[in-house]
Amino acid sequence: MNVEIRDIRKEDLEPIKAITADTFAKGFIEDKNTLNAAITMMFMSPILNKSTFGRVATLDGEVIGVIFGSRVGEIPTYRLLQEDYSNELLQLLNLNDVERNLFIDLMSKTNEAYSELISGKEDEFQGCLEFFAVSEKARGKKIGKKLLDELISYFTDTEAKKIYVYTDTISNYGFYDYNGFTRFNEEVTVFELPNGKFENKNFIYEYKL
Repeated sequence: MNVEIRDIRKEDLEPIKAITADTFAKGFIEDKNTLNAAITMMFMSPILNKSTFGRVATLDGEVIGVIFGSRVGEIPTYRLLQEDYSNELLQLLNLNDVERNLFIDLMSKTNEAYSELISGKEDEFQGCLEFFAVSEKARGKKIGKKLLDELISYFTDTEAKKIYVYTDTISNYGFYDYNGFTRFNEEVTVFELPNGKFENKNFIYEYKL
């Protein structure tokens, strides 16, 4: 078993999107092309635009985990990895009314929850854990802890004093409780899915370095 932690490369983006689909998006969007477009526009594009740090974990060459972070005052590092997203935008524009309303609902309510949770506290933090996901193959191998340690080292080296992460009940938020983060705010959002309502609790955690 050969585990490696390294910087993000362009060829990692598709495996990262696959991990994201399995980790966060199951049950929300069934169509594969729509799911890919939604993940690209909701996760990959904004994360690549903001992040100043990124690492993947590989197991025998296969990407099994990823972490991104942003440091206030640092120049985003990964914007050049972005591709032409015209096909993804077209895919979303061609959604039927039900699918389009679901996508808009997911986007707007998620953004509203984030804005409410961080409102008035933005200046307290020098950095943010932007995105963190590991595949099922990474479970039990302490891959998540290794990735988190890389990010914490980066923030320590850049003299950040306090960082935050926005997460929710879809994610493994207990990982943050276990690894020294403190939850300081939460809010509930309710999504109208085709098979009924889905309640999701959103959290913000902080970490002092």
